[in-house]
Amino acid sequence: MPKSDIKRSPSEVVINKNVNWLNHPAAWAWYIGLVFLGWLVLCAIIDDAGMAWTYTHLIHGVATYYLLHWTKGTPFPEDDNGKYDRLTFWEQVDNGVYATRNRKLFTIVPVILFVLATHGTDFRKQPLGLNLAVVLVCLLAKLPVFHKVRIFGINKY
Repeated sequence: MPKSDIKRSPSEVVINKNVNWLNHPAAWAWYIGLVFLGWLVLCAIIDDAGMAWTYTHLIHGVATYYLLHWTKGTPFPEDDNGKYDRLTFWEQVDNGVYATRNRKLFTIVPVILFVLATHGTDFRKQPLGLNLAVVLVCLLAKLPVFHKVRIFGINKY
């Protein structure tokens, strides 16, 4: 009997709890709401909405790079028997399948923040080079060609 014909009971299906929450409809609203809340807080602190978008973009870029592309494994090691220990969060999302709704969301948000940051303020005040570097690093790390690739062996283990 081929493996594809085997019927599995719900107790046998392995669910990655680390990324399964992304399939809940409220996850997207929470993520976008958190970014917007961060922008509001920065607006209250620096009194310049355009520069607040710039800082939101930079903070978002650094935070998501660390959380999506640097941290590996799951906080539930007893459930996966080490299956995800060498995979980053991004590599675990939707079991590594590209062009899914979750991956598209995580790809489009840095681009939108980049556009808001670069067009929301005076070009003489905002760090265009830094904004460009952050969005490029975030987008390059999401490309399928870099799936499970560790550049120069950094973060290999």
